Amino acid sequence: MMNTQPKIKPLNSNFGRLLLGFLATMAVAAGLRAEVLLQTEGTRLSFSEGRLQVERAGKLVAEVKAFEFNYTAPKSVVVTAHTADRVVLHAVYPSVAKYQDEEGDLPVDIEVTPVAGGYRFHAVPTWAFNTTIRLRDLDDHFFGILEPLYPDNRLSPDLRGEVVPVDMQGDQSQYHENYASAWSAFYMTSHGMASFYDTFAKGSYRLGINGETKLYHRTGTLDWYVFLGRDGDELLTAYYRVIGAPKAPPLWAMGPIGWRDNNLGGAPEILDDVRRMSDLRIPFTAWFVDRPYSDGAHEWSKMNFSKLFANPEEWIGRLHKDYDLKFMTWVAPMTFGDPDFPGQLPGATGYMDLTNPDVVKEYEHRLTTLQYSVGVQGHKMDRAEEYFPEMTTWKDGTADNETRNKYLYLYAKVVHEALTKAWGADHVNFPRGAFHRTQPFLTAIWGGDSRSSWDGLAGNLANSIRCGFMGFPVWGSDTGGYLGGRIEPELYARWLQWGAWNGLFEIKLDGLNGTPPDRTPWVYGVELQAAFRAACEQRMQLLPYAYSLAHTSGHTGVLMKPLAYVWPNDPATYAIWDEYLFGSAFLVAPLTAPGGHRSVYLPAGQWYDYYDLTKEFTGGKAIAVSMPFERIPVFVRANSVAVTGTIPIGNQKVWAADTKSSLVVHVFPGVTGETAAFEYVDSADQNHVKTVTVARTGDYVSITLPALSTGGEIRVRCKTAPRATQNGRDVSPKFEAGTARFAFAAGEAISLKLTAKP
Repeated sequence: MMNTQPKIKPLNSNFGRLLLGFLATMAVAAGLRAEVLLQTEGTRLSFSEGRLQVERAGKLVAEVKAFEFNYTAPKSVVVTAHTADRVVLHAVYPSVAKYQDEEGDLPVDIEVTPVAGGYRFHAVPTWAFNTTIRLRDLDDHFFGILEPLYPDNRLSPDLRGEVVPVDMQGDQSQYHENYASAWSAFYMTSHGMASFYDTFAKGSYRLGINGETKLYHRTGTLDWYVFLGRDGDELLTAYYRVIGAPKAPPLWAMGPIGWRDNNLGGAPEILDDVRRMSDLRIPFTAWFVDRPYSDGAHEWSKMNFSKLFANPEEWIGRLHKDYDLKFMTWVAPMTFGDPDFPGQLPGATGYMDLTNPDVVKEYEHRLTTLQYSVGVQGHKMDRAEEYFPEMTTWKDGTADNETRNKYLYLYAKVVHEALTKAWGADHVNFPRGAFHRTQPFLTAIWGGDSRSSWDGLAGNLANSIRCGFMGFPVWGSDTGGYLGGRIEPELYARWLQWGAWNGLFEIKLDGLNGTPPDRTPWVYGVELQAAFRAACEQRMQLLPYAYSLAHTSGHTGVLMKPLAYVWPNDPATYAIWDEYLFGSAFLVAPLTAPGGHRSVYLPAGQWYDYYDLTKEFTGGKAIAVSMPFERIPVFVRANSVAVTGTIPIGNQKVWAADTKSSLVVHVFPGVTGETAAFEYVDSADQNHVKTVTVARTGDYVSITLPALSTGGEIRVRCKTAPRATQNGRDVSPKFEAGTARFAFAAGEAISLKLTAKP
C-alpha cells in the first residue's frame, strides 16, 4: 500500500512471446530448474520449480510456495522481465465467479526488486480484496507481531505453531495480562530472515503449522518485504530504511520520570512530591500529570488545566527553574462525547477523526494554546486502542479493514507533529498502543497497565522482549505496576532495579486511581528508600549510554535486545523471556520472584559480573545466582564498549549544584582477533557521533577514543596490571579489582595501547 512503484510491462517481442509460452509450459509440466533472479552481497533470490527461494550466506531462509489472491493459487508463474535490479513474475489466476465479475483467466504482474538488506514483492490486482503468502516451513522459529502475551498469557516469545492475529485488540478481550497494545505486521525468524507486510489491513498469520507458514491480510495489494541479516540489529536496520529511522529523544527523556495516577492534591501535590524527592536526594529529570487534570467530559475534553492545577505557567515554571525538571501531560484522541469538539466518530467515547484536517487543527490548537504555551513538553498518549469504532466512515475514506491499526499510526503522527511545531526536537511522546510505521513519530512506548504483583512484573518483562523483536527501540514499564495499591518493599525494589535498565524509566508513585496508601518512598522504610535512590542514581549514570543507544537505534537496533535476537543460532535462547542485552554490553536478568535467587543463561562467550569484574564466566550455559536486596543480576559481555558517567541535569541541582560532567569509558576486550566499538552521541557537542573502538591481538589491546566534549576516565578490564602507552607516552595506570584506569581530558583524542592479559 505504500512506496508504490510503476509496474513493468511484459516482453512484447515475438521472441518474448515464444519464451513466455515455453516457460509457461515448462512451469506447469515439470517445473523450472533453479534460476538466480536477483542477488546482492551474501543474498540470493532464485526461482525453482515454480517457487521463490531466498538464501543468505548460502543457507535457504525462506521459500515462497505461492502468492494467492482471493484464496486462489496461480495456475502458472513465469519470469517476463529480468534485469539486475528488478524482476517481473507473470502469474495467471483462474477466474472465480464468486469473487469477481471478470471472465477468463486473471493475470497479475508481481514486481520483485532488491532493497537495502533484502527484497520487495509488489502487486496491485484491481480485482483482489485479500492476499495470502504461503511459505514452506523450514523449521524456523518466529518472534514479533504482537506485544500481548499470546497465547493464554504465555511468557515465551517463540510463536512457532501459533495462529496469530495482526489486528490491534484494544478491548483486551483475548489478552488480559498488562493491557499491552503494540502490534506489527513484522516478525523475524531464527534463520536470519524478517518479514514485513506493509499494510494497515488486519490479518492473521499461521506460523509453522502443517508444513507451511501462511501470511494473510484483508487487502488485495501485495506489498511484502523480506529482510536478511545475521541478527536482529541487521534485520531492523533494513526495516528502518523502509519505514523511517526511529525518533531520537532529548537527554532529559532518558532519566527517571515521576508521576501519580491521580494527583488528588492538584499542582501543590506535584510540587510537594518533587520537593520531598529532592530532600531525599533521589534524582529525576522529568515529571508528568495523568488524567484527571482538565475540565470537560472525563475531566479531559477541554484539554486545559482545571482549578486544582490553576496558574500552570507558574508551577510548571517552578519545576523548570527550581528543579530543572521538564513537564508532560496525559492526552487521548477522544473527547468522551463532549459536543464542543468537531469531527467525532460515532460512539460514546468520541474518538476524533484524525484524517479530518479541521479536527487535527482544533486538537493541535488546544494543545498548543492551553499546554505548550505554559511549558508542557510532552505527552503520555493513552486510549487510542480502546473500544475503537471500527465500522465508521472517515474523512479520507479509509477502509474499515484498516481503521483499527491505522488509527494508532495517525495518533502518533498527529501528536508528534503538534509537539514538533512547538518544541522542535526537545519533546517526548510515549503511548501504550502502537503499530508498525509509528517508530519515526514516537519517543518510546510504555508496556501497558501491568498488575502490581510479581506476576505483573514478569508479564511486563515478557512484553518488553516481544517489543524488542517488533522493532520498537525504546520501551518502558510503569515501574511498580499500574493495577494495584501499595506493594511490598522487595517487589518495589526489584521493579525499580529493573526499570533503571529499561529504555524508558518512569515510576508510578501511587495505587490505581490514587488508592492510598501511596508508593512514594517516604512512606516506606530506609531500606526501600536507599534502593529507590540507588536505582535512580544507576539510571543517571547510564544516561550517556542509553541516550547514545536511542540516537543510533536506526542501525544499532533496540535498546533491550532479546537473547534470540542477538543469538538466533542458539536454540536455548528461543523461549527466554526474562533476560535481555541492554545495548551490546550488558546482560540484564531481572528478578521476577521473591527471595533473590534465579537461574541466568549466559550465551556463548566470556562474561563478567557487573558488580565485580574479577568474576569471569564462560557462556553457553545457565548459572545460579543469588542477589542481595540492593541489586539484580547484571553481566558484562567481553569484547564490548560502553560509556556511562555524570551529566548534571534534573533536580540534582538542588543538592549537587557544583557537580561537573564526567564520563567513564568502559572497555572489555575480547579474545585475540576480535574488535568492538561504541557510537557515543555527544550531547554537549550537537549530538555528533564519536566512535570508541577496541581491538585485541594476542596480549595486546588497542583503544582509540576521539576527542569528547567531556573529560573522564577510561576503565579497561584486565586480569593483571598492564604496561601501557597513552598517545605514545608510557603511563602507569591505577589498577584495582580487575580494572586499569586512565584519565583523559575534554577535547583530548586518545590512542591507548596495553600489553597484558585482559
